[in-house]
Amino acid sequence: MHITINCAKSLDSIIEGNYSNKKDWKRVYELRAKSDAVMVGINTILKDNPRLTTHDTGKEPIKIVIDSRCRIPKDARIFETPAIIAVSENAPKESIAEIQKKAKVIVCGRDKVDLCALIKQLSETGINKLMVEGGGTLISSILDLNLADELIVAIAPQITSKGIRFIEKELDAPINLKLKDVQKPDDVVVLKYEILK
Repeated sequence: MHITINCAKSLDSIIEGNYSNKKDWKRVYELRAKSDAVMVGINTILKDNPRLTTHDTGKEPIKIVIDSRCRIPKDARIFETPAIIAVSENAPKESIAEIQKKAKVIVCGRDKVDLCALIKQLSETGINKLMVEGGGTLISSILDLNLADELIVAIAPQITSKGIRFIEKELDAPINLKLKDVQKPDDVVVLKYEILK
């Protein structure tokens, strides 16, 4: 499976908020359309309630939410298109039963979702291109586990100082990158890196 992390952030690495402009959002929609699935953490759903669609730029990817305790609201907009909710074995059974009416639920990991096992299981179902959109905790975990192949970061000309950061937890080791491309859609700079392993 090829995993791409994509995020937009302020100059001081805050990802909470909208740091993409119209041209960069077009790039994001096209990237979603080229992906088999788009993954986010539960906090992104609870805070922003995104649809994560392609806005009619192409085929809709499957939406995957990492939600260890199965806290996702039944009316989340993510359920407007096919979705997978990954939960842990400790998630409340009644919550799982409710969400199974809306989406496929994968139980993977005891106390929290085992991302390595989940990625393997998703790959076996035919998901070959996965786009990870956040938030900071999920991005940190994907990087820490050395699961990602590519990192695309859009940097806005803004210093915010408060909010959720691009990397929300200390990594076990440095992540080495190779710059592959630089784009500048108006005042946003988009950096595309290969993640060296």
